[in-house]
Amino acid sequence: MSRTSNIINRNSGRILIACIAVLFSACQKVISVKLSPGASKYVIEGVITDQPGTCSVSITATKDFSADNTFPGVSGATVKVESDGTVYTLTETTPGTYATSAITGTPGKTYTMTAIVDGNTYTASSTMPQPVGLDSMYVSNGSLSNKLYVTIVYTDPAGVPNYYRWVQYINGLKEKSVFIADDEFSDGLTVKGQLNYNNDTNDPNRDITIGDTVRIDMICLDSAVYKYWYELNTEASGNGSANSPANPISNINGGCLGYFSAQTVRTKTLVVHK
Repeated sequence: MSRTSNIINRNSGRILIACIAVLFSACQKVISVKLSPGASKYVIEGVITDQPGTCSVSITATKDFSADNTFPGVSGATVKVESDGTVYTLTETTPGTYATSAITGTPGKTYTMTAIVDGNTYTASSTMPQPVGLDSMYVSNGSLSNKLYVTIVYTDPAGVPNYYRWVQYINGLKEKSVFIADDEFSDGLTVKGQLNYNNDTNDPNRDITIGDTVRIDMICLDSAVYKYWYELNTEASGNGSANSPANPISNINGGCLGYFSAQTVRTKTLVVHK
């Protein structure tokens, strides 16, 4: 199943550079909730990474379409994460946010989350892939505009499926766009791509300018979580069916929205110069 559009160049017959354009285009993270008036569902977003202190689960609830656009956290849940027979209970640190620093994820291991909310039980499992980091990154003008964008370069491991997501921060402010890719057409290649996004709100804090500090988190996902982000990206960009918008398929069992992801994270930072 193709997720990318690639142009492959050859350099001295040895180095293959896959220039990926479509996969690095992005959209706003908007969850389209198709619910009847008065209906409500829990939204669970859980993450465990291979970095210390990053096992957390947030729980909120959807509202009527006509309600205000605030989603307070759901308190009083019981949230646990299990691996290799050891169970870790997460503590509610702020309303609706549950976390523990007692566990750090290990690539190759499977983690199972259980959340009990108002008597309802939700479960999900996710296997943490091996990490892949950026070889390099730099900032340059976009191909169709004078705005600045980050170009990333990384080497995809050969012979195994890989699923990626990138998160961009400008001066500590997280960019809302979704950047994802798989390696169906870039397996084992060195990949170069620009993280393009549309600042449709004309927010100056979202544009990259000289002197800004830019951070990129490169995240490796399992296939089920990648599918969640892919469907979310497709719906939010208007590429889904206009007549039947849908929520992305969750890997959480029990009838809620959201996802649980065991993922690796590698980070690079740069200061933009002339």
